[in-house]
Amino acid sequence: MTEADVYPLLSSLAGGQVYPYVVKLNPQGKPAVEPPWIVFSLSSTFGDVLCGPAEENVSLQIDAYAKTINDARALRSQALSLITVFNPSQVNNQQFKDSETGLWRALLEVQVIN
Repeated sequence: MTEADVYPLLSSLAGGQVYPYVVKLNPQGKPAVEPPWIVFSLSSTFGDVLCGPAEENVSLQIDAYAKTINDARALRSQALSLITVFNPSQVNNQQFKDSETGLWRALLEVQVIN
């Protein structure tokens, strides 16, 4: 799984404001877009067997930022429904007020075995 696999699934959310790894920033390093937006990231680990690498275990994190906790949760729920094509497991949900942006952040983290 790559960013090119994930982006098309999520691209319609948050008015199209979906970014891999970091939201679009202005020259001062602050978000250059108005909420809501989504940021997603991937990390991988590989199983190992005697003959070499085996399955790839991908961690997909999706962060939905919005002005209200309900809006952030709704975006997270929509994102989860769109990524079911990957057969995610070990779903982790968290939500909190983001100290850098002052926005509500609803985090979704899933594991996908390729």
